[in-house]
Amino acid sequence: MKNKILKLGGAACCLLLALPGCNKDPEYYTLETPADIMLVQASANALTLEKAKEDEVAVTFSWNEASNLGTTANNLVYYFRMYMAEDATKVSKVDTLGGDTRSISFTHKELNDMLATWGMSTGDEVTIEAEVIAQLRSTEKYQKPELSKTTLNMFGYIKNVTAIYLVSVADDGTRSLVRMPEKVTGSAIYQTTTDLVPGKYFFALSQEKDYPAYVKGTTADNSLQYVADGEGTEMLDNALSGNYTVVVDLNQLDVNFVQLYPLPQGVVCIIGAACEIGWDTGKSSSEGQLTAKDPRHPELLSWTGQFYAGSQEFKLMLEGNYGGKFFFAPYQGAFPDEEHELGEARYQDNGGDLKWFVKADGRYTLTVNIDVSAMTIDLQPATE
Repeated sequence: MKNKILKLGGAACCLLLALPGCNKDPEYYTLETPADIMLVQASANALTLEKAKEDEVAVTFSWNEASNLGTTANNLVYYFRMYMAEDATKVSKVDTLGGDTRSISFTHKELNDMLATWGMSTGDEVTIEAEVIAQLRSTEKYQKPELSKTTLNMFGYIKNVTAIYLVSVADDGTRSLVRMPEKVTGSAIYQTTTDLVPGKYFFALSQEKDYPAYVKGTTADNSLQYVADGEGTEMLDNALSGNYTVVVDLNQLDVNFVQLYPLPQGVVCIIGAACEIGWDTGKSSSEGQLTAKDPRHPELLSWTGQFYAGSQEFKLMLEGNYGGKFFFAPYQGAFPDEEHELGEARYQDNGGDLKWFVKADGRYTLTVNIDVSAMTIDLQPATE
């Protein structure tokens, strides 16, 4: 194809060659557009980007050497860019590559971030044009750059939403919707505590419509996968009944259910001379509360501080006063780094004032697991 206009990186340049002669009109020449022998191609024709794989390579573009420019790789430079097929003003940055480089890769996150900067919504299919331009670094005569293009369709994922919605369909057909807020901003981990009944469920991204959503995945019974619509998808199964905390982790693409021990006031506080809190109930309530540090594991509560050995003791207060319930040691003087049993909370006069001891002075982290199916206590040297 012959063309008097050179297009490179969106800019148009006109090339005019004129040879003066005696009383002759100028002669105009056109340059041949090089044939595409680079034949750029993508490692996939279509992509569904996944947050759980955001650091993994999603696609690799590769091409042949632009050998018809008649030079060596040392004198070649490749330019790579992507833009939206329907709107070429939405374009990626241009990557400049040496002549001996003939591929470039992008992660799920890099591509999703690119779509986000273009204002694309999750669930929208976007057709991307990817192009490679080969150009000589220097030459005695001008040579038109070689251009190669390919297309790729992709779906992006939601980077962060403040909440998702547990949509449950009971065996009798009753449908319910429960909001699940993001436990820690930016964590992509969502929690709610609700009453479950046997049936089916999935997680919608909006309370107004079912899709896009996270439905049953393919790797495990509790795995999730993102879908833009409900076609060919399957809801997850639930056989549980009762009050459970539901945890959805969109980093790992899974859902877990944990039944937490019913704490009278929702708190566990350390108290006793074996720790820096001492026996003051007010200080215990304000400074000795065990908290969940990992939003993926609401059942694990911990407190870090100074502990003291010898005859000093501690126990776990649940109601802010000595007349309330406590978690007690299984026997007087038990060491929590060895004896991990954590029994039911009780009043002191219903089994005795049994407290834990510590083997050596130091800074430790005390952790209790309040999952009713695996209640434990542990004490380990602090790492924070």
